[in-house]
Parts: sequence; structure tokens; C-alpha cells
Amino acid sequence: MSSVFLDGVRTHHSGIDADTRQADTLVEAIARAVKNPVGTAVFQHLHDVFAGTDALTVADHFADPLAERKAPPARVRELARWIAEYGTDRNALKIALVLLGLCGDERERDLLVLLGSLDEFALYAAVALWRAVPDPEPDLFLIARRTTGWGRIHAVKRLRGAADPAIRAWLLREGFRNGVMDSYLAHFVAVNFGLVEALTGEGPEAGTDEVLLDGAGRLLSAMAMAEGGVAEGLADYPGAFTALERYAELVEGVPAPLGRLADLTRIRLYLLGIPGDLGRPAEEVARLGRRFSRLLEHPEWTDLVRAHLADPEREDFGAALWPAHELGLRPFDDVLRRLRVAPRDAAAWAWAFRWASSQERATGLVELDETLLPLDRLDTGPTDVAAVGPGYEDEQVLEQVLRCMARIPGSGRSLVRVGLRNRCVAVRASAVRVLEAWQDRPLSVGIVSLLRSAVREEPDPKIRKRMELLLERLGFGSEPA
Repeated sequence: MSSVFLDGVRTHHSGIDADTRQADTLVEAIARAVKNPVGTAVFQHLHDVFAGTDALTVADHFADPLAERKAPPARVRELARWIAEYGTDRNALKIALVLLGLCGDERERDLLVLLGSLDEFALYAAVALWRAVPDPEPDLFLIARRTTGWGRIHAVKRLRGAADPAIRAWLLREGFRNGVMDSYLAHFVAVNFGLVEALTGEGPEAGTDEVLLDGAGRLLSAMAMAEGGVAEGLADYPGAFTALERYAELVEGVPAPLGRLADLTRIRLYLLGIPGDLGRPAEEVARLGRRFSRLLEHPEWTDLVRAHLADPEREDFGAALWPAHELGLRPFDDVLRRLRVAPRDAAAWAWAFRWASSQERATGLVELDETLLPLDRLDTGPTDVAAVGPGYEDEQVLEQVLRCMARIPGSGRSLVRVGLRNRCVAVRASAVRVLEAWQDRPLSVGIVSLLRSAVREEPDPKIRKRMELLLERLGFGSEPA
């Protein structure tokens, strides 16, 4: 996992195991180094010392030890500034940002905003701005707009209490959206920046323009999705029922984009399921759910989805697939056209298999994938990498198709062979899962031989164990007799 992802998960979920002993060791090294004026060689040495540290585990444990050792703030600032400007290791830079927050001042604004514009350093830069700069709000706002992933989440969380109407308006309309999961910010923004007041016209955020309606719908649907999951949901939001009721009033009869359809559908599913306590009697919540159902009965929604799917080359083609399913449509032919022009669209492959109404159609999809995927380039040999991010689009498709092949016995053997030897852990696990589902059917000598070889090469112990168990259940050992 990337360090920016791990920092995000640990700060929001698993917690941080503080390493106060390591923090004390670093502070002692800093205090000794800055006791007298120092130069580049010392800065470089401390940079390398910092580089061997997990920055998140020590970040909150510098202030008191530095004060106790009477480390001159001006020299600590000089050290931190040099590492922040010239450092080449991410942990060293993060610790430098922590030190700038403790010993820096107004002069650090531009540098902190520059580094904070990278998701990797946004958390540390945002905290440093809060500590070092008298009015950090404009700088945090700039970082939040420049970042898109965990950086935006960290920056927005530190805008709590922002009074600037421009910041509040941006957060309700757009600022909560991020490349990780909108649910991480939805509840925070709705509570702290006046979603109910904006929708009801009772606060400074009032003014229900179309962009606000789209933002409100996404905020509410993101909280519906978050229920019981990664973040606080609608049941944790005191204004949930009022906001939902007002949102339904405002969107009724208003021409809407496709994104609003997805939000309405998620909200309806939540309200008609087993919603959390929204502070109202169950019958009122059910009545509101029926109201959202009626909003989705208008025929223009179906027309909108069909028109969207008519062009297989649209970049946002996938945005209509889940709404189509929820409206009762099964546009298999549209998705098939999409796969022929965009064979790397893993989501389209998943929906195609879901909507394949016959074994013949499902088998045809497997055969299509065999012709469209560059199988020679995917037969790489196993490694311990994950099929995540740019450069792994073909692996993501292969993994998706293999997941679907468990219910299509005997088809796509070439995909299974390549899957067992692919570089990505998840792809190999999916290939093994296919063979586990097929174990009641005879396997070819070639597949068994390949599986034996795969056991010897497999670097992941869990997958290797599954391969060995599969060979045993099939009556073969991991080595030829």
C-alpha cells in the first residue's frame, strides 16, 4: 500500500501506534546538531536519520521534548527548511514539515502550500499551517482545492469553523468530493457547514442553485452509503430527515443530470431498507422513502439512461450502468458495444456478466475477453504486487472476468492459465477461485501441470496453500508422482 493511503487509513481507522522512544531519539539528535551553527553536511545527515522513521508515529511527540532541551527555534527552523526544500525522502520531508509547524512562521506559507498541494504531504502541511501561521484558512482552502484524494480529506477536516462564505459554499457544492470516498467528508461537511440551512434558506449558505442541489444530493447519498461503514452516516446526522425532505421538495419536477438519478436511487434504497434512527417515527421515514420512489417513476429517467448508453465511446459511459440496473433495465447490447471499443473498462465487464441472460451469452463474453486481452503480456510470472492504479488496467479486467467465470464451468481456460501466472496477487487468487469452483469437473493435464508449477513459484503463502489444497482435493500432489 502507498504511504499516503496508509497515513489516511491510520488517521481515520486503525489508529497510530506512537513511537515516543524514537521521537525522543530524533529530538536528541536535533538538539545536539543545532546547539551550534551548522551547515549542509549536518542537514544531510539528519535528513538520512529522519528517512528511517515512520513519520506518522512520531509527528505528535516533538513539541515538549524540543522545549525541554532548549533547542534554538531559529536553528531548528533552518534545519527543517533545508530538508523541506532539498530532501529526497518522503518521511524526512514529513518530519521537516512537523518541525516547521513548531518553529516556523509566516515565511513558511508558500512552501507549506506548495508541498501541501501533494496528497502525500497535505496532512503534515495542513497541521504545520495551523501551528505556524496566524490565519491559515485561505492556505488550507487552496490546498483543499488543489488536492483530490487523501490530501483533500485532510485539508477539509482542518477547515472546521471556516466563516468565509466562499469556502462554505464550495464545501457544500464540491469540496467534499474526493478520489478516495465521498463518505469520508459528507457528514463532516453537512454538519459543520450548514447543509440544512442552505436547503431551507435559513442561513448564510442559502440559495438553492442547481450546483447546490447536486452537491446536497451527493452529500445525502454518500451518508446513506456510509451507514455502518467507513464514516458517519445519515443516522449520525441530526438534520438528516429535514435535509432529505427539503431536498425531495426542491428536485421534484426539475430537469436533472444523470448523477442526480444515482443519488436519488441510493437515498431511496436506504429509506426503504432498514434505515437508522433519523429522529422521526418509522412511518414518517417510510413515507419519505415512498416519496423518493415516486420521484424515480418519471419516464424521463429511463430516456436519460438510454440516451447516455447509446454512445459506447463516452468517457462517463459507466455512470449510467448502476442506475440502469436500478430502473429495471438490462442494456446488455449497449454494454457489449462498449466492451468492443473500450475493452479495459472493468466495470462494464462486470455488468455485462451480470446481465448475461443465458449461459451462451456468458460464454460468449469469456471468448470475447480471450480475443481482446493481450494474454501474452499478462503471462508475466508471479510477484507480490497488487492490480491497483494506472498501468494495471488489463489485470483489473482479467481479475473481473475471472471472478465471473466461476459460474461458467470449463470456459476460458486460457484466461485461467494466464491468471495463475500473472504478476498481481488478486488476479492469481481469482484464477485459483475459478478452479476451486470447477473442481467437480475433470481438469486437463495441462492445467494440473501448470497448477503444480504455480505452487512452486507462488510467493504469497495464502494463495500457495489454496493451490496445494486444491491439488489434494483433485487427487494430485504438488509434485508429479
